[in-house]
Amino acid sequence: MSATPSARATTPPDDTLYSFVPNPARAAFVDARMHQELAASLSHLAEATEDRPELSAPLAAAAGRLADGLRVGPEAFARYFHIASLLLDETPEALPEHIAALSAATRQPRPPRTTVPRGGAGEIDTLLDLRMGEDAANFAPSTGAAAAELAGRLAEGFALMQEALPDLHAELSAIVHRIVAAEGRKGAKTQFDGASHYQFWGLLLLNPAFHKTRLAIVEVLAHEASHSLLFGLTIDEPLVFNPDEDLYPSPLRIDPRPMDGIYHAAYVSARMAWAMETIAASGLLSAPEREAALEAAASDRANFASGLSVIDAHGDLSPTGAAVLARARDWIAA
Repeated sequence: MSATPSARATTPPDDTLYSFVPNPARAAFVDARMHQELAASLSHLAEATEDRPELSAPLAAAAGRLADGLRVGPEAFARYFHIASLLLDETPEALPEHIAALSAATRQPRPPRTTVPRGGAGEIDTLLDLRMGEDAANFAPSTGAAAAELAGRLAEGFALMQEALPDLHAELSAIVHRIVAAEGRKGAKTQFDGASHYQFWGLLLLNPAFHKTRLAIVEVLAHEASHSLLFGLTIDEPLVFNPDEDLYPSPLRIDPRPMDGIYHAAYVSARMAWAMETIAASGLLSAPEREAALEAAASDRANFASGLSVIDAHGDLSPTGAAVLARARDWIAA
């Protein structure tokens, strides 16, 4: 029992698909493809559980709604990954509860972008705990007041981005649909400022303790949108073929990282430099803001160079990884 997938979105030409600068058409394609892949994966799970119609039927129905063009929030994506993990771990007793939740998450279109606090994010809180285990403690509950304050700063940042960087604004709007304000783990040596994860397509976690100005908001949004974009570009193959257990020095972390993490850090640093240099030239910033943007861009360029040196020395890039990085390298060198 399976859904019949709708026609797949036409893949854009390479210069659009791998464009370094933001491209709204590419972002819309990536979002559509993520939903198509979710539909196909749910259809596969429906076939895998066809001996239990009470499980198979709602999975196939959810796949059908997605194949017909429904766009959903990060809850549906994360719930799929959890259901798949339950099947792989052969723990079917928990399936009915999670399939019912997935069915509910795929019955309504995703709402407009909202900002909510960790600890008050409903199903997202549950799924972060389920999918991340002990690591979920790195994203501690925040307060409604902190989330509201962050939402206000986000509104200022989005408004500036829409005027100064309209293509980045369109790219982000196509990809990010839920923002959760979360605090860092108490007593930790390092604190996260922003995070995203491929299993939670459309979700962005931000720490309200950071990003205190509209310019800082633009920079972190450029950072996290770039991570999400890379997730969307790597459905068919990874960015790098280096084993995850092989670790290398990172330009943005004090601890060694897998090559995939080094690649992500380098790429998002280049895109942050693009955002800061472009917005500095927009004429929309005050003199202090322009100076801060150029300082940030210089730091971002240095981080890209540091990451690139590690990639060039040790990276085993896939064709996708090579195509994406080549365009980032070209922009930096221009």
